[in-house]
Amino acid sequence: MEIQELQFGHRRVCLYHLVQGTAPLVYSIDYHENGQLLLDACKQVGCSGFNLVTVSGLHWNQELSPWAVETVVSKDDRFTGGAPELLPIFTDEIVPQVENLLDAPPVWRCLAGYSLGGLFAVWTAFQTDLFTRILSASGSMWYPGWLDYAREHELAVPLQGAYFSVGEQESTSRNAVLQTVGERTQTLAALMTERGIPTKFELNPGNHFKNPPMRVVKGIQFMLALRAV
Repeated sequence: MEIQELQFGHRRVCLYHLVQGTAPLVYSIDYHENGQLLLDACKQVGCSGFNLVTVSGLHWNQELSPWAVETVVSKDDRFTGGAPELLPIFTDEIVPQVENLLDAPPVWRCLAGYSLGGLFAVWTAFQTDLFTRILSASGSMWYPGWLDYAREHELAVPLQGAYFSVGEQESTSRNAVLQTVGERTQTLAALMTERGIPTKFELNPGNHFKNPPMRVVKGIQFMLALRAV
């Protein structure tokens, strides 16, 4: 395995080049760089045959939020709506430079994310045709205005696959907004299914913070099973 690291301002990008030649490529948005944890989880469930890119070091709440909202979780939220500024960095800088390091173009690209990264991953499907598969593990589907946005807008690409998960205890939050995450995640998964997209919704044990790498890997496993699409 070859690991190559790139820097885009404060953002750290690591390419785990696991497969020579044409292969699927998964981009994972990470709060902290955790590529090896993801690969260890992949070994546990037996999924292989893809290349992995981790993107970390982001200004999490600011860069991954699709639009600005008032405080939701705490007084330090700072959901400033920076996603429209981050997306061109992905499409015009990160993806081209990363894939220039590969020996062949990817079979398909999946954008995966956890928590607010999951929201960003799904939001990109409405903005660009670059990623044909999206993966949201314990994604912030509670985000104010998000479900209405998804209902009212068309996808920018005919998705080949969509994966959503949430922890069974996440909807027991004392925060009234966060309590909606389970219902809204299932609703969004149903919306994708209605639009003809191969979609899976998975309910995981535990709260929002239980074993994020494995939750992402379950989604990768689903995407790899759709390889022939």
